[in-house]
Amino acid sequence: MVRLAITDFASKEESEYFYVNEEYETSQNMFTYSAFKRYSAYLPKEDTSKFYSLNLLSKKYLEKNRFLIHIADEEFIILFNHKTIYSAKINPSFITDDMIKSILITKHITMLSSGGELDKFYYVINSKFRAALEIILKQNIKNEKKQVIAQSLGDIEDLVASLKDLDTPQSHTTKLSILALLLGGSFWLSFFGLSIIKDKYLQIEPLEPLKQELNFENSFKTRQLKTLSDVQKEYNKLTECITYKEDLK
Repeated sequence: MVRLAITDFASKEESEYFYVNEEYETSQNMFTYSAFKRYSAYLPKEDTSKFYSLNLLSKKYLEKNRFLIHIADEEFIILFNHKTIYSAKINPSFITDDMIKSILITKHITMLSSGGELDKFYYVINSKFRAALEIILKQNIKNEKKQVIAQSLGDIEDLVASLKDLDTPQSHTTKLSILALLLGGSFWLSFFGLSIIKDKYLQIEPLEPLKQELNFENSFKTRQLKTLSDVQKEYNKLTECITYKEDLK
């Protein structure tokens, strides 16, 4: 079963009144996003239905200032500008009577919302009474010229996209895997990674070769000084016997 869920309610209390059965004590909070805005829907955990966002369906397929009617087996919803403006429960035992009343109320509301003129009504029917409901819609939703303005948006299976559940077994597994990888990486980095990085990229050059080079330079300097001293003594010895012209005068 495919079921469209309203996702423009502000709180759990407002939303679960329409599509969470009382037999379920707990419900799951599902999220979907559009244009950076988060939409939420509280849905029964044990329900086997596939849930979709009615508001995002309207936003995807309809232009602004358009109406969308969604009819399910037990509920009736009207959207305008992608927001829910009217919702009602339907008694399956008296669906024809309830539907006519709901449509008349909806027609009045939408005429006021549109300034008194109705251009087009789109509808999506997700009910076993689809054929009968389409006839009721077309008979009761007409413009001032008595022209039928109710038009099907198409089959649900071809229109909707699944709501993304925030918490699923797969998402939990993914989160736990990422957390385990982060913890494992932190442990490895703390006990092994830093040592490997230090040995590979932060090696400190040993001092022994530098000391040997310094000793060699000092020895070389000492030899040079000794050579200079010897040369200076030889020079002094050779120049002692030289008589300058000034001394001869």
